[in-house]
Amino acid sequence: MKRILLGVLTVLVISVLAACGNDKKEDEHHHSEHKSSDKPQALEVALDVPKEAKSGEEVELSAKVTLGDEKVKDADEVMFEIVKDGDKKSSEMKKVKENKDGVYTLKYKFKEAGQYNVTSHVTARDQHTMPNKDINIK
Repeated sequence: MKRILLGVLTVLVISVLAACGNDKKEDEHHHSEHKSSDKPQALEVALDVPKEAKSGEEVELSAKVTLGDEKVKDADEVMFEIVKDGDKKSSEMKKVKENKDGVYTLKYKFKEAGQYNVTSHVTARDQHTMPNKDINIK
C-alpha cells in the first residue's frame, strides 16, 4: 500500500513540475517575440540658442525635449549652464521648471561682451543628455 501511495505521489509531483516547466518555456517564447519598435528610444534635445546678441539684451534660450515622437512635458530636470570664454570655474547654472509642449525656455541677460557656451542639461525618463551651442555677445 505504501508503495502504491509513494508511486502516485511521485507521478503527481513530476506532473506538477512538468506543467510548471511548460509555462516557463511559453513565457520565454513570448518574451523573445518583441518587435523592433519596443527598443528603448534615446532622449533628444533640440537646443535653440541665437548665434549672437547684444550685452544687456534679454535672450531666449530653449530646449525642445523629445523621446521618439513624444514631446517630454515632465522632464525630471532641465538646466542651462552658461560659460563665458571657456572659464568653467565661473559658470552659471539656471534651472528651468516651466515648459510649453515639451519646450523648456530660459530668458537670460548676458551682462558682458564675449564668447559664451550654453549647455542644456536635461534629465528625463532615466536618461541624461547635454547638447551645447555657442553665442557671441557684442
